[in-house]
Amino acid sequence: MRYGQHPERFFVSLLLALALGILAGLAFLPELQGWTGTLWLLVLLGSLLLAALAVWRQTALAWPCFLLLFFLLGAGRLQQAVILPADDISRFAGRTVNVAGRLTGEMKAVQDATGFRVSYPLAVTGVRHGRGEWEQASGGVVLYGHTATREEAEARIGDLVQSAGELRLIHGYQNPGQIDTALLRREEGITANVFTGKNKIVVKAEESAPLLRLAAGVRQHYREAMQQVMPPQDAAAIFALLFGGYDGLDPELVESFTITGLIHILSVSGSHISLVAAAIAGICLLLRLPMACSAVLVTTAIGFYALLAGFVPPVVRAAVMGGLTFLALALGRERDSRHILLLTGLAMLLYSPLLLFHISFELSFLATAGLLYLAPVFHRWLRARRIPAAISLGLSITLAAQLATLPVLAWYFQRVSIVALLANLVVTPLLDVLILLGLLSGLVALLLPTAGGMLFAGCSLLLGLASEMTRWLAALPFSVAVVPAFPFWAVLLFYLLLFLPALSAEWRGQLAAFLRRESLAAGLLLLGLGTFLAIGHCMASRELTVHFIDAGQGDAALVMTPSGKAVLFDAGGKRMGSFDIGERVTLPYLRHYGVRRLEAVFLTHAHEDHAQGCGAILHALPVGAVYTAGEGRDAYARSMRLGDNDPVLSRLQPVTRGQRFELDGLTIEVLHAPQAAEEGDKRGNEASNVYRLRYGDASFLITGDLTAEGEAGLLACGADVRATVLKVAHHGSRTSTSEAFLQAAHPAYGVICAGRDNSFGHPHAEVVARLQQHEVKILRTDRDGAVVFATDGRRLRISTYREQSLTARLEQSVLYQQTGPVS
Repeated sequence: MRYGQHPERFFVSLLLALALGILAGLAFLPELQGWTGTLWLLVLLGSLLLAALAVWRQTALAWPCFLLLFFLLGAGRLQQAVILPADDISRFAGRTVNVAGRLTGEMKAVQDATGFRVSYPLAVTGVRHGRGEWEQASGGVVLYGHTATREEAEARIGDLVQSAGELRLIHGYQNPGQIDTALLRREEGITANVFTGKNKIVVKAEESAPLLRLAAGVRQHYREAMQQVMPPQDAAAIFALLFGGYDGLDPELVESFTITGLIHILSVSGSHISLVAAAIAGICLLLRLPMACSAVLVTTAIGFYALLAGFVPPVVRAAVMGGLTFLALALGRERDSRHILLLTGLAMLLYSPLLLFHISFELSFLATAGLLYLAPVFHRWLRARRIPAAISLGLSITLAAQLATLPVLAWYFQRVSIVALLANLVVTPLLDVLILLGLLSGLVALLLPTAGGMLFAGCSLLLGLASEMTRWLAALPFSVAVVPAFPFWAVLLFYLLLFLPALSAEWRGQLAAFLRRESLAAGLLLLGLGTFLAIGHCMASRELTVHFIDAGQGDAALVMTPSGKAVLFDAGGKRMGSFDIGERVTLPYLRHYGVRRLEAVFLTHAHEDHAQGCGAILHALPVGAVYTAGEGRDAYARSMRLGDNDPVLSRLQPVTRGQRFELDGLTIEVLHAPQAAEEGDKRGNEASNVYRLRYGDASFLITGDLTAEGEAGLLACGADVRATVLKVAHHGSRTSTSEAFLQAAHPAYGVICAGRDNSFGHPHAEVVARLQQHEVKILRTDRDGAVVFATDGRRLRISTYREQSLTARLEQSVLYQQTGPVS
């Protein structure tokens, strides 16, 4: 083999080594300090010297030396990325502080009943705690507040903004498959949020960031020009198509785009960059401009569009990756375009290793890889079967992008569109025309407002046609498939089989020769792997799992039997706001674990934080029955925000004390079910049902919001409340979990379901102290995220989301280990 003969293979291996190094750095956080950091640096320098020597002598040792070098670089870069500087604003987490910073993005304002809810992304310039002096600080925050009018909150990029409020670390719902909000913000340089409440927000105008201000002004021009000639929701949708974002969009339209696989069009991505580049390249071709001139114009157009979209990190990544790749393809250098993609991926991960865990980067990189490696294979196969070129090209591109991103889509969204191929053939061309026409309309409106308005009116008509077609496709039977998350080994096997046809004949020949030469070793390896997976599956198949989902300030618990049957206890929810916990948190969690049907839902009572999410679940999944407390069907309809005549309400039926349910060896007992008539028509926490689950020697007690009075009544009835695991009542409120009840239950574990930084102070200190006095191991969804118990009826295994979460590891980075988070 000649030296330097396989650059593409070399770049692929370096990218894999770098990614594995980043994962290793995550696994060992925060170990690379002190003597371990010195050892890492010495090995890194040694591998660098060996690589240089091997390159100089042109030996085959260069390749493994470079692999080791990039592996070590990945681990070290991740370690460096998570260590915050000593003056980072996040050190004041939990305190009320005065914060000053420079506006780095557009201020957002949403009108409510009393004024406007506003938010400002800021690069922090200073902070003051209490009556102390202002001190310099670094990092970024998003400042949330409220103003009476939009005018008093108005700010432009570069302005200085100051206010006082509580500073909190960023967090989202900590469940597997949930998009990690804290990670997304951290990669953008934002490490905390500031909630100002009723404190005044002071804006000081500054003349800075002229390019970003110009871009913001152009976007505002587009928005205002559209709002003059079309309905607000149409203007919001077209603005999102042009520049990304979801503000003001019709939820039904977003759902239709999601089902049909077109949702990526609402975020500026490589497809937008390629569309702009293709349009400019087409114009250059018509004008017969020289290739060099065309390349300059295309590059300029891409840069200008990225500027218009705000130069936010996802847009910059799409511009770099999509722009370079498009130019290479346009110049007929397909192999070079692959090299560019790999080198761009290497550079981006070296610069920001957290991108490896960022959904935007994952989808952009994998979709582009599918376009370069898989689409040509699919296109040749379709053309060989005499499929017209236009159809085969569209099918191959769509199929390549869908397959390349399938494991990521399954992990985050649990759904894969079946009608995506048809939608991309029928709807995407319309949307492409709409995007180009929309960009042109805004430019025309700068010079000729009337003509620009007419063009924008045409955009509105095109949007209506595209929306109707999308809704029709989304309504087709089997338009979307629910796909549970792939295990790690399945992801590796999937990509190995997927990209195998894209390998060159030489690669495939060498692989076949290797397998023939090492057939015995390969066979033993596959046999060992198969045996390991079979043993693991058999062990897991005998276990019952109980998942306490992080539903914020609400309760939701999923129980899965050894044969895969699922039961839900409460569904979470929020008392205020339009965010649907059932649709956005609980349902994705169920789908993540492959739940396609619920045998039953058991609701402890009708309060929104327990029952509201059930409405979305009943409309999305087959459910055998919904067992409730005795508050009446109307109370549950209001809580779930369902109409009085909604047919799903027919599944509701109250339970009575003493009822038992059997399912795959699991016994569910109703220990407490106060009826409204018996309790003086009480509809509060006193109405909470109590359920006891038994599986072999393991038992779980689900208490809802049961009060201390209810606990006393339960004990007076002689109910057997002994439990291995106690779901601590009422989110750890002092009104529950009495001393007598704890003595009777005698749990080994207590799970507290509470929202992080909640305004109720849950869990209360006295309840935590009481549990500790009884030597109960406490697990909390606000800190640990989702908590999962697995039992075969004798032994009990516990896992938490926090153990696997990068965000949790970020909070435990070197800065926090040395100083501790301030609270």
